[in-house]
Amino acid sequence: MKRVKAKPIMITGIILIFLLFGVWNLVWLIMTNNRYNGFLEAVPKSKFGNHTIKKDRDVYNVSKPGYLSFTGNLGINNPEEGYALIIWPLIKGGYEYGFRVQKEGKVYEFYLNEQLKPMDEDNKQVAKLVQEFKPEIAELFEKANSMWELE
Repeated sequence: MKRVKAKPIMITGIILIFLLFGVWNLVWLIMTNNRYNGFLEAVPKSKFGNHTIKKDRDVYNVSKPGYLSFTGNLGINNPEEGYALIIWPLIKGGYEYGFRVQKEGKVYEFYLNEQLKPMDEDNKQVAKLVQEFKPEIAELFEKANSMWELE
């Protein structure tokens, strides 16, 4: 009976794991750079090293996904009024949206669909807030669209 040497098999397995990990890193790098490159060009790096710019009374920011993550975000907020629109670019295209508002000392955050309507249509409080802040949501979306060409 012939004895199989474990060492060559183990070395081959380790090399294969490193190659697969390298390929995964390359795929991640290419996909995130392709998706976020235009957003990063629109909002150049500040002197602090992050992609943030103030334009009129609004602050725009781009947060690229962290290492081996595919989730980054775009943001536009109006610190004076206390509301913000957060946009999550999806790697395969499209976006998810969130809106944040400070009202009477409370902070409300909720998700919006692509038509900027509440994701949770059964939640009456969120529906009321979306209706109340519809002009602000639309204004922030228009500004974000002109900055990053979302549509």
